[in-house]
Amino acid sequence: MSHEQRLLRHATGMVIVTFLSRVTGYLRDKALAWVLGAEALNDAFRTAFRIPNAFRALLAEGALHAAFVPALARLSDEGASGREARELVRGLAAALLLATSIVVGLGIVLSPWLVRLYAPGFAGDSATLEATVLMNRLMFPYLALVSLAALLQGVLNSRERFLLPAATPIALNLAMAAGAWWLARGSGQAPVVLSLSVLVGGALQFLLQLPAVRALGFHVRPLWRALRSPTVSSVLLLMLPGIAVLGLNQINQFVTNRFASTLGEGAVTVQFYAYRVTELMYGGIVVQLTTVLLPVMSRQLRQEPAAASVTLLDTVRLVSFITLPTATVLAVAARPVIGLLFGGGRFDVAAVTATGAALAAYAFGLVALGHAKVVASAFFAQQDTRTPMVGSALSLVIFTVACWLLSGPLGVPGLGLANTIAMSTYAVLLTAAYVRLYGLPGAPVGPTVVAVGRQVAASAVVGWGLWLTRPWLAGVERTGGHEALRVFAVLGLVSVAYVVLVVLMGGREPATLLAAVRGRGRS
Repeated sequence: MSHEQRLLRHATGMVIVTFLSRVTGYLRDKALAWVLGAEALNDAFRTAFRIPNAFRALLAEGALHAAFVPALARLSDEGASGREARELVRGLAAALLLATSIVVGLGIVLSPWLVRLYAPGFAGDSATLEATVLMNRLMFPYLALVSLAALLQGVLNSRERFLLPAATPIALNLAMAAGAWWLARGSGQAPVVLSLSVLVGGALQFLLQLPAVRALGFHVRPLWRALRSPTVSSVLLLMLPGIAVLGLNQINQFVTNRFASTLGEGAVTVQFYAYRVTELMYGGIVVQLTTVLLPVMSRQLRQEPAAASVTLLDTVRLVSFITLPTATVLAVAARPVIGLLFGGGRFDVAAVTATGAALAAYAFGLVALGHAKVVASAFFAQQDTRTPMVGSALSLVIFTVACWLLSGPLGVPGLGLANTIAMSTYAVLLTAAYVRLYGLPGAPVGPTVVAVGRQVAASAVVGWGLWLTRPWLAGVERTGGHEALRVFAVLGLVSVAYVVLVVLMGGREPATLLAAVRGRGRS
């Protein structure tokens, strides 16, 4: 079996599980949109949840995963004793508990300052500001729970156990959807209900993975003396530059939230739902492919360096095969997509129109973000987190300046356009740096360039055809059966057309994906 097919066989199972996660994530967001609409309370909730979520990405799921998974996999490959691997896990558990306890405590105390930092526009509305501070304080312990869950995910991923970690976000989604359902029944304590649903979801993410990790012989009881271990120290040092690299998305969200909070009531919510649509595809496909890419490339770089380059280019080609047509569809048909997904209840026609305009501006940022994530994972497999950090810092500067220039005249769509500009710059810089520093030994680049060119051409044709069908999609402003039939009929046709066009031009990506699915079915 080729390295590409091996990568895809792992990723296929994850995509299936993650699809269920994304469905429940959509149901969560739909429920909250229906109950809260694009109004002040939803703005407050989104801001309050973003703050501990940003620390989660910086301290846990991003930097920790990138530094920890290769280290634990390397211990196994080098034949190290099981005691060393267990001490690494327990030492990192101690480090996480210490760090998150400090951050949670400070976060609760400094919540009024953090809220004003994230949402300066709330200062003029005392009710919104107070609700945001209350929810932020109640939600902050979520950081500790989800950080430990991320450590468990790293243990399972290092042993090539991907399905359970990919499934645990379902618990968070269902808990938050249950909170929305409770509010729909007329609860008068909306901030408390929303906050408690987040805490319950974080606890479930940790508890669901714990038995599987224990079955592998690992425990997460903190081992404080292991903090002095050279292996633990090396992982923690590798995390430091990775915080800026893998936290780029969350840092961008911080800047976005600041600007959105100044654009009037509902702007934070409109930005969230527009970005959320691109994130659904990014999390469902790109993250899963790159989660598998990291340990596979780490092993190949030690054993078969030429194979690592082939794996990287295969992943680039497959990710672009997904993201290019998706971005085209989201740009051309943004309003009916938003209407079908979130319209109805308190999420009215005005909210659908505003969110659709923002989604169109965000759409092609998905392509750049997907490519950047793949190349960043390749850097981490090389144990190099410093080089991407420089590119991410420059990208953040470009994003902030673009938000300042574009949000005033364009509103929320200006924030989407700023994101697309910054992520495109980051992707180009990261790719150029990787080729210059490491090259692509044993892997010709030409076939990948040709493959991406085919995808661009097919996406352009599909976009033109979709533009011609826009009148038929007019008036899709709510979630409903008739609206779904219209949208799915059009999207089904353009999807088939895209695949057929790629195949007619000589593309093998559809066949590769199909072979991976069939291979998994026979295994």
